[in-house]
Amino acid sequence: MKIDKVEEKIQSLRRGSLKTIMYLVLLVLSLSIMNFLFGWKTIEEIPSFLQPFSSVILMVNPYLLYIQAALVFFFGYLAVNALSGLIYTYMRRISDHPTAAIMRTITRISGIALLLSTSASIFNVNPAAALTVGSFGGLVVGFATQTIMSHVVAGIFLLISRPFTYGDVITVRGQTGIVKEIKLMHLILESEDGTKEILIPSGNVVAQIIQKKIPPRTSKPAKTVLTLNVSPLKVAVGSTVVFTGNLKESETGKPVAGATIKIMERDIGREELLASGVTDKNGNFRIEWRAKKMDWRDNTAEIYAKFEGDKDHQRAQSEEYTVTITEQREDTNPSR
Repeated sequence: MKIDKVEEKIQSLRRGSLKTIMYLVLLVLSLSIMNFLFGWKTIEEIPSFLQPFSSVILMVNPYLLYIQAALVFFFGYLAVNALSGLIYTYMRRISDHPTAAIMRTITRISGIALLLSTSASIFNVNPAAALTVGSFGGLVVGFATQTIMSHVVAGIFLLISRPFTYGDVITVRGQTGIVKEIKLMHLILESEDGTKEILIPSGNVVAQIIQKKIPPRTSKPAKTVLTLNVSPLKVAVGSTVVFTGNLKESETGKPVAGATIKIMERDIGREELLASGVTDKNGNFRIEWRAKKMDWRDNTAEIYAKFEGDKDHQRAQSEEYTVTITEQREDTNPSR
C-alpha cells in the first residue's frame, strides 16, 4: 500500500513538472506570435503577406503591451498554481500535511507577487524612474507592514519548527491554554476551562519563553491514527463520492467507536466542511458526498478527513487527496 502511495506521489511530481513547463512554453509561444503579428508600427514595416490585414494590425498595435501583460499574468498564474502543487507534493514526502500546505501557500503568494511585478514592469518606459518610484513605494509599504510581516514570518517559523503541537498546554506571556490552532498571524489557545479563546500574535510567541506542561501519562489522551480512502478520484458534478476509512489508537491499535469524522476541503486561507459521519464499533466510517465545484478557478478539490478529538483521544487528520470534478456526468445509460 505504501509503495502504491509513493508511486502516486512520484507520478504527481512528474505531472506537476510537465504542467509548469507546458504553461511557460505556451506563454513564450503566445508572446512571440502576438509580437510577430501585431508588432508593426507602420504600414511600411508590415510584411507583404500580412498587408491584407494591415488595418487590423495597426489598430491592435497600440494595445499590444496590455495584451502581453494579460498573457503574462494568465499563463503565469497557471504556472504558479502548478508549481505550488508540485511544492506541496514534494514537501509531503519529507514533512507533515500542515507544513506542506503552508509551503504551498507561500509559493502561491510569492508567485502572484512576482507576476504582478513582472506585469507592471512591461509598462515601465524609464527604468531609472521605475526604480526610484519602486524603491520609494517599497519603503512606504515596508514601514506600513513591518509589524504585520514580522508576525507572518514568525508564524511560518512556528509552523515549520513546531516547538509545540495541537493539544499541548503551554504558557506564553502569562497566558496559559491548550494549543487549538497555529496560524500565520496568531497562535490560538483555548483556556483550560474551555470558556474562552486566547489569540497571541506569532511575533510575540517567538520572542518569549514558552512553558509547555507535561501532563501525567495516565491522564494523557491517546494518540490516534485516521486513514481515509476516496473513491472515485475523478467524478462529474452531482455524482456521489464515497469516503471510507478507520480511526484507531496509534499505540494499541484499538478502534475508536462513536467518533465524529469530518470530511474537509482545503484552499488558500480557508477550510470547508463537506460532510460528516460517525465511526462504528470497529472504528470504520462510510460517508457520502454529492460532488460540486468548490472553486471557479479550478476543477479540483483537496480533501482530507479530520477527527477533532475528545477527552480520551487526541485529534487526528488523514492524508490529503485531490479529487478532479468534471462539468458533466458521463452517460452510463444511453437511450435505446
